[in-house]
Amino acid sequence: MSIAISPRHTSDDFPHGLKLEDKIEIFIARVEGWHLGPAKAMVEKQIPHRAFALLLIISSYFEMIAKYRDGFAADGKSGYYFKAGLKEVFPQMSIPSNESVLDALYTKVRNGLYHAGMTRANVLLTNDISHSVGFNLSTGTLAINPDILVSDLQMHFTRYAIELREPINSGFRKNFEVRFDFDNN
Repeated sequence: MSIAISPRHTSDDFPHGLKLEDKIEIFIARVEGWHLGPAKAMVEKQIPHRAFALLLIISSYFEMIAKYRDGFAADGKSGYYFKAGLKEVFPQMSIPSNESVLDALYTKVRNGLYHAGMTRANVLLTNDISHSVGFNLSTGTLAINPDILVSDLQMHFTRYAIELREPINSGFRKNFEVRFDFDNN
């Protein structure tokens, strides 16, 4: 029986197993076709009330991308890798003074969505800010523009895919393969 392993691949496409390049293309097709592509389509079509759906689709990106970059082949360490992924996508969040923003995104957005199906208190989803994420330190309020966040993740993933496809990046590709094999065995 043929099983879809990405939007563009089935299990029948690889009767002799997967080479590294196959794994890379499957991964890219999955992220683009099952995560970022549907999110982008929701933004382009201006689907009403899309903000929470967008966050549910894309919030896993941060933890996933950091685990693939590190080659982390285990379960757990979600908080660490979610925050590492945020720093990967938004390098300005690596500044120590932004730790409270990282904590708020992890607890109020990621944990709220994963454990309660909605964000926790003091999270404003709005298209009225000109960037992905804003944070008011005095009130602890997060403002997120999900439409721009989708665009930022798409730009990041495009760069990541280019880097991943480049054979000269052997250590980076090895880490990717370790995580891919963990996730797919």
